Amino acid sequence: MERQLVFKKDVIEVLKKADDVKKPTDIQRVFNTRFKYQYTFIFLILEQLRDKLKQKVEEPRIEIMKKDFIFVIDEINRGEISKIFGELFFSIDPGYRGKKGAVKTQYSNLHNNEYEVFYVPENVYIIGSMNDIDRSVESFDFAMRRRFTWIEVTAEQSAENMNLPLDIKERMMKLNNQISNTDGLNSSYHIGAAYFLDSDGKVREDIENIWKLRIEPLLKEYLRGVPDIIEKFLLLKNAFLA
Repeated sequence: MERQLVFKKDVIEVLKKADDVKKPTDIQRVFNTRFKYQYTFIFLILEQLRDKLKQKVEEPRIEIMKKDFIFVIDEINRGEISKIFGELFFSIDPGYRGKKGAVKTQYSNLHNNEYEVFYVPENVYIIGSMNDIDRSVESFDFAMRRRFTWIEVTAEQSAENMNLPLDIKERMMKLNNQISNTDGLNSSYHIGAAYFLDSDGKVREDIENIWKLRIEPLLKEYLRGVPDIIEKFLLLKNAFLA
């Protein structure tokens, strides 16, 4: 009975330093003694426990891998891309997804597990939104651009997706047509459906307030420094409010 108790204590002690034990002879360093035949049995127990632990970890991981996960970064170009992604810059490349593209990060020295690496699973999708006419933010370089599929969402598509009432949709379309016909502006400056929604996603129909508080200030910013600003602004206003 005494021998069993001592043996259990030995196993527990080895478990505390399991990361340092790769083979039976490593156990002698745990106890700072010569090798004993009992260490072989302790190592076998350790391996059994490792297999059980790995199985418990792997089973939920396999289930997770069957699901798709979406990571959304709103107005992605407003941030410093290198700081947002870090090591992810390489890991999100389609050719480096999954374990085959695993890398060790700058923090790898903080753990002893040589198999603990970093990678982006193939079932993780990163979606970034951006407004590419905003001159106050950085643009994507080509290295980052090729890591994404680019889809333009037009103002007309946003109106359909958000089910704007016909009257508001027609006003928006007339305004956007006039924007396209204004020197210095183009379709990239079109007004989208979000300008007609409140914070809960419900449609606002108070046209005068929408114009005064949301659209008018934006159009004035669009036209800053453009010749004949008053004439062009009135044409835009009439297109929306008439």
